[in-house]
Amino acid sequence: MIENSEYFKNLGSRGSKPGLDRIRELLRLLGGPQDRLGIIHVAGTNGKGSVCRMLESILLAAGFNVGLFTSPYLKSPNESIRIGGKIISDADFYALCGRIREAENAMSEGPTEFEALTAAAFLCFADRRCDAAIIEAGMGGKLDATNVIRQPLVSVITDVELDHTEYLGSDIEEIAREKAGIIKPGCPALFGGDKPEALEVVKNECALRQAPLSVVDFEKMRVTSLGLRGTRFDFGELKNVFTPLLGTYQPRNAAAALTAVGLLRGRGLEISEEAVRAGLAGVSHPGRFEMLVENPTVIYDGAHNSMGMEKAAESVKTYFGGKVILLMGVMRDKDYERMTEIIAPLAEKVFTISPDNPRSLDAEILAGCFEKFGVPSEPCRSVRDGYSKALGVAKGANIPLIILGSLYFYKDIA
Repeated sequence: MIENSEYFKNLGSRGSKPGLDRIRELLRLLGGPQDRLGIIHVAGTNGKGSVCRMLESILLAAGFNVGLFTSPYLKSPNESIRIGGKIISDADFYALCGRIREAENAMSEGPTEFEALTAAAFLCFADRRCDAAIIEAGMGGKLDATNVIRQPLVSVITDVELDHTEYLGSDIEEIAREKAGIIKPGCPALFGGDKPEALEVVKNECALRQAPLSVVDFEKMRVTSLGLRGTRFDFGELKNVFTPLLGTYQPRNAAAALTAVGLLRGRGLEISEEAVRAGLAGVSHPGRFEMLVENPTVIYDGAHNSMGMEKAAESVKTYFGGKVILLMGVMRDKDYERMTEIIAPLAEKVFTISPDNPRSLDAEILAGCFEKFGVPSEPCRSVRDGYSKALGVAKGANIPLIILGSLYFYKDIA
């Protein structure tokens, strides 16, 4: 078991290598577990994780045996694989790694960490005979390791924004084309974004594959209450629905999830209104405008790109009105200057940190960005140091502390 643990840890050194040849070879050697599953495939720039969590909770409430694969993980790799709403054990995860390690011996080139994690999820869900498997794409769609699914129950694209431009393309149309790569011939597709140029790309891809396309009708969404205890909304004929998820962006994600439920019903899944209500009322999603502490209020939101930061800023304004203390750390390959510009007007003071990741931006550089906007900023030597200082200032000023940026330092706080 220790050898399998070390094997997985060492996979990280292989980096990220877009392409499907390795994952296809690995899954063939493992017996093609992905072909034995009813899969809901979800891609998008933002919101895909929340939509996956909502669908998982709804399907569990409907009585299905559900598998969920998401990324990135927050503390340990087995968090990415859930069965019946529960993370698989370390023992089960490393047993799966052992099977992948054995299969790798017959491969021409070994898998990356994400490819191995994806294969482990498919293998686990097939072994446990899941009725439905919800699979979140990692990056893009066309060349993402999850895109080995032949006939999904439904393919969901939550939205399309500029992100990972060095891999996916420099404009919305190019990125939309990459994400639309998850659409499969004859299988229903759902688009939940608001960019007309992205929708046009998705429409064209669906036409080429003769895949019926549905588009989320956000006009049907009406938020009736929004507070730190949760959100109530109406969606079409479905009235007075509650979800504990915070963030002004979650009603849009709920609209996408509910529209996907309609498509799943059309694919033969029996999902009652009671299951929908119970599922949304019981859903959780760590690290997405999550309240960690009530007094003083501490919120963690993994807003890791410009669009995510816009949504986080909107949520901060809506829930709190005035200025807040910020603790923030981001990756250097993000548009951190634009992210700083978006959130700076809401900051009383900012503490910056460098997440424990090779791609992280130096805390001093991030602090300098805030100083340009006249916001007092202090780079900190560690996440713990930054959190301690930020929390102390928030307590003293009796104002909220908002933790923003990468999910890679969630494990050091929550």
